[in-house]
Amino acid sequence: MNSATPRRVLCLCGSLRRVSSNRAALEAARQLAPASLELHLYDGLATLPLFNPDDEQASLPASALALRTVVGQADALLIACPEYAHGVPGAFKNLLDWLVGDQAFPGKPVLLLNASARDSHHAQEALAEILRTMSARLLASQPFPVALPGAGCTAEQVLANPARCAELRAALDCLASELV
Repeated sequence: MNSATPRRVLCLCGSLRRVSSNRAALEAARQLAPASLELHLYDGLATLPLFNPDDEQASLPASALALRTVVGQADALLIACPEYAHGVPGAFKNLLDWLVGDQAFPGKPVLLLNASARDSHHAQEALAEILRTMSARLLASQPFPVALPGAGCTAEQVLANPARCAELRAALDCLASELV
């Protein structure tokens, strides 16, 4: 790959909310990304059917095939996922289940953001364990914190806060340095 060609990073948001602090963090990261990174936000979480291993034996559902295609085309993943009841939200776990059988996933570089204003670590720990089990290459031992105020936060609010921008730039610098 030419050094001038930006690395493609697929942003995965674990929230289905229309206005989500996790989505806001990813959208702000996309705007703050250095020229060496090209961030794209995946928007098909709500379209994925419930995972059933039988569906992998026949042809994959179109939305699952589309997910695997964009993940396979990505040089890395940037994930921001909320915590529900001390766990990974079911819809996002379903997305990950669709990737378990994907031959392009093992070894995929992944960086996690923690956009929770509270001490939310249970889902982050569970998510890291799931990703390790799936043979992802986690780029940091801990998720990068981006201390957002919670539900209803927008990308504009994140970008207006210098401390949040600095947190996102640190995560993006880690991602860029790992993808050299």
